[in-house]
Amino acid sequence: MKLPHRLLLYSLTVIAVFVVAIVGIIDRRLHARIVEEISSELAREARLVGSQWKSLDGADALADAAGRALGHRVTLIRSDGVVIGDSEFNGARLLTLENHARRPEVVAAHAKGVGESRRRSASRGDDELYVAVAEPLGVARVSVPTNTVEGIFDLARRDIVTAGLVAMIIATLLSVFFARTVSRPITELSDVARAMTDHDFSRPVVRAPGEVGDLAWSLHRLGAQVEALESTRRDFVANVSHELRTPLTIVGGFAETLVDDDPPPENRRQFAATILTNTQRMQRIVDDLLDLSRIESGGWVPKPAEVDLRSVAAEVFSDNESAATAKGLRVQSSIPDNASYAYADRTALRQILSNLVENAIRHTSSGGLTVFAERDAGGVWIGVTDTGEGIPADHLPRIFERFYRADHGRGREQGGTGLGLAIVRHLTEAHGGRVKAESAVGVGTTIRAFFPAEPAVTRS
Repeated sequence: MKLPHRLLLYSLTVIAVFVVAIVGIIDRRLHARIVEEISSELAREARLVGSQWKSLDGADALADAAGRALGHRVTLIRSDGVVIGDSEFNGARLLTLENHARRPEVVAAHAKGVGESRRRSASRGDDELYVAVAEPLGVARVSVPTNTVEGIFDLARRDIVTAGLVAMIIATLLSVFFARTVSRPITELSDVARAMTDHDFSRPVVRAPGEVGDLAWSLHRLGAQVEALESTRRDFVANVSHELRTPLTIVGGFAETLVDDDPPPENRRQFAATILTNTQRMQRIVDDLLDLSRIESGGWVPKPAEVDLRSVAAEVFSDNESAATAKGLRVQSSIPDNASYAYADRTALRQILSNLVENAIRHTSSGGLTVFAERDAGGVWIGVTDTGEGIPADHLPRIFERFYRADHGRGREQGGTGLGLAIVRHLTEAHGGRVKAESAVGVGTTIRAFFPAEPAVTRS
C-alpha cells in the first residue's frame, strides 16, 4: 500500500474512532440530560397544579383541566393514597384505581417533597415517567409515557449522528488533502534518494514545510556532499594512478633492460640507482597516503602537550641538513621566548615542520629558509618562510589539496609526492588549528600553522 493510501487509512481510522467515541459520550450524557430536563419540567407542572388545588371537592375536574392544558397525565392523590382526580380516568373508572400510598414517587414526595420514578403503569399498562410533589391536600403527580422521552431523545440522537457524519465527511476531505500534502514531498524525497543511489545528483531541492522541509534540505546537502566526495574520489584515483604511473614505468623499463640486455657495469649501476630512486618515491607516496587515511578516518588522535619548538626545529634541521647544504641554502630559526612552546602532539608537530622544511628546500634554489614562531591571541603560529620561486596567486588557495602542484612537472622531478601540505593541513586541523599560506612569485613563500593554547584546567 502506497504512503498516501496508508496516511489516509490511518487518518480515517483515527477520525472514525474519535467520532464514534464522541457520539457515544454525547449520546449517554444527552439522554441523562433530557430525562433530567423533562423531570424538572414535570415537577414544575406538578407544583403549578398543586397551587390550584384548593379543596378535595372538584379535584377530578381540576386534573382534567390541567391535563388538557399541559398535554400530560395529571393525577391528584389524597394524603391516604386514594386517587381523587386523574385526567385520564373519570367517574366509575376513577374508583377502580388502586390506592397509591405505596407508589415510589408518592412515598418519596411525602418524605422529600418531590418524588420520581420510571415504571410500568398498573392502570395504563405502559412505561411512564412519574414526578410527584407533596401539597397540603395530598400529592399532585404529572407523568408522561417513556416513549415520549425516547422520542425526544431519538430526535436529538439523529441530529448528533448527522453532525457526526458531516464531521466525518469534512474530516475525510481534510485527511485526503493532508495525506497528499505530506506524502507528495516524502515521495519526491524517496525519488531523490533513489536517484542518489544511482549517482544522479541533479534533482532539484524538494520544497516542503516544517520537518519534512528540513529533511529535504538535509538530503539535498547530503547529495551535494556525496557528489565535495564522488568528485574527490575520482580525482584521487586519477591522481594516484598518474603519480605512480611514471615511477612504475621507469622501474619497469630499466628492470626489463637489465633482464633482457647486458649493459656495461657503469650503466647497470646507473639503472639500479634510477630504479631505487623511483621505488623510494613510490614508497613515500604510499606512506603519505597511509598517513592521510589514518588521520582522516580518525585512526589517529593527537595527544597534545607542551612542546619545545626550538628542540623540534633543531631535529628537523638535522634531518634536512644535507639536502640544504647540497643546494647551498641558509637554514635558520626565529623563535622568540614568548613563542618557544606550543600545545601540540610532538610527533605530529615534527612531521608538520619537517614537511614544510622539505617543501621549502625543494622549491628554493638560492637564499635560504627560516623556521619561525609567533605568539598570537589564543595560541601559537609556527611556520617556514623561504626565498624560493613563489606560487602564483591563482594556485595559492589550492596548495593544501592532495596531489596539487603549482608546477606539476617540476614538483615531480624534485621528488615531491604532492601530499605533504595536505598532511600539514589535516594534522593541524586535528589539533583544532588552521593553516595559512602567503606567496609572491620570485620572492618566496610563507606557510604557517596555528595551534590553540592549552585549555584552561578547572580546579576544585
